[in-house]
Amino acid sequence: MAGRTAQAAVCIVRVEPQPGHLLISVTTNRSLNRELYSASVEPTRKYSDPEAALQAVADFLHSFRT
Repeated sequence: MAGRTAQAAVCIVRVEPQPGHLLISVTTNRSLNRELYSASVEPTRKYSDPEAALQAVADFLHSFRT
């Protein structure tokens, strides 16, 4: 990895209990370096199904496989 900056990213999962369901927000943020400068913020995705929210997080994590 000589000459390459290590990649870092953030995934935020926010859960808000609502009457009768959950509101789950998933926000992902990719960056070119560990200080999270030059970050590419993707739109926040909202879910009421926990399995769908978990799948979004898993997809984000799997996107880093090479």
